[in-house]
Amino acid sequence: MAANSTVFATNLQALRKQRGVTQEQLAHYLGVSPQAVSKWENGSYPEGDLLPRISEYFGVSISYLYGQEAEAVSIEQQILDTMQDILEKHRQEGKEGNAHPEYLDQMLDIAWAFQIGAWPNNRTYYERGVPDENTRTASAIYDDSGFSFFNLNKEREFYTIVREPEGGFAKYLKVTEELRAFFRIMGEPGALEVLFYMMSLKHTEYVTCSTIANSTGVTEARIQELIEEIKIFENHCNSCFTCVDVVHNDTVEQAYSINGSICMFISLLLNADVIIRPPHGYQMQVGMRGKSWFDRNEVKEHMTRGKENGKV
Repeated sequence: MAANSTVFATNLQALRKQRGVTQEQLAHYLGVSPQAVSKWENGSYPEGDLLPRISEYFGVSISYLYGQEAEAVSIEQQILDTMQDILEKHRQEGKEGNAHPEYLDQMLDIAWAFQIGAWPNNRTYYERGVPDENTRTASAIYDDSGFSFFNLNKEREFYTIVREPEGGFAKYLKVTEELRAFFRIMGEPGALEVLFYMMSLKHTEYVTCSTIANSTGVTEARIQELIEEIKIFENHCNSCFTCVDVVHNDTVEQAYSINGSICMFISLLLNADVIIRPPHGYQMQVGMRGKSWFDRNEVKEHMTRGKENGKV
C-alpha cells in the first residue's frame, strides 16, 4: 500500500507540474481544498469518485496514476521529443554552424517509416536509401486522398507528400498565363544558368547584372531581358528574388538577391529530374487510387472558359 501511495503521489505531482497547474487550480477543478491536493502529493489518497475526474483532467488512465502502465504519448509528441533531443545534443556537444545533418536524417527516417507503413501487413522497419548512384530507385504511394513519393538514391534523397484538396487537384491547379510564362521563361536560353548562379548566393549577398554576366557567360543584355520577364512575379509577396538600388557615385544600378523560398526551385529541379529520368524500379509501390488525378468535367469546363476568353 505504501509503495502504491508513493507512486500515486509522485505521478500526480509530476503531471501537475508538467502541465503547469497549481495545487489551487487542480483543487478548484475538483471542488476540494488545496490542502487536500497537498496531502495526496504527500502520500494520502483522494476519494474514489475523484479518480476518474483526475485522470480525465490530465488525460491519463487511472492505472497510469497508480504506476500500472506508461503514459500514452501521441506519435506527434514522440517525434517532437525526439527532434528536440537531437538539437539539445547538438548544442551540448558545442557544435557550431547552421548544419544539422542528424536532424535532417531523422526527418527522412521518420518519413521513410510512414512510407513503408503503407505496405499492407508490413511490421518490419528497414533502412532507407540506395547507395548505387546508377540505380535510380524510388518508393511511391497513391490513393484517392493524395500521394507520396520518396526518391531513394543516397546522393539525391527527397520526400514529397501531397494531400489532395477537397474538390480535387483540377479545382486548384489551372492553366494560367502566369503558369505558361513561368515555364516559358525557365526554358529560355540563359534562364537556368542565371538561376543556378543566383542559388550560389547567400541570403545576405546581392549581385549586379554585370557580375552575373561575367560568371555565367550569358550576355548582360540577355540577363536584363530575363530579369524583366521575371518581374511578372514581383507583385507576389515573398518572391524568391529581391532587388535593391545600388548608388555608385552619380549612377544607380540594380542588384539582386534571393530569399528562403528559393529552395522550392531545388524541389522543382529534383522532381523534374525524376520526370526526365524515371526510376529504374520501385523498392515499394502501393497503388490504391481508383479515380483519375484530375476531374475531367472540371478540366473541360476550364478549357472551355479558356477558349471563350481566347487563351487557348
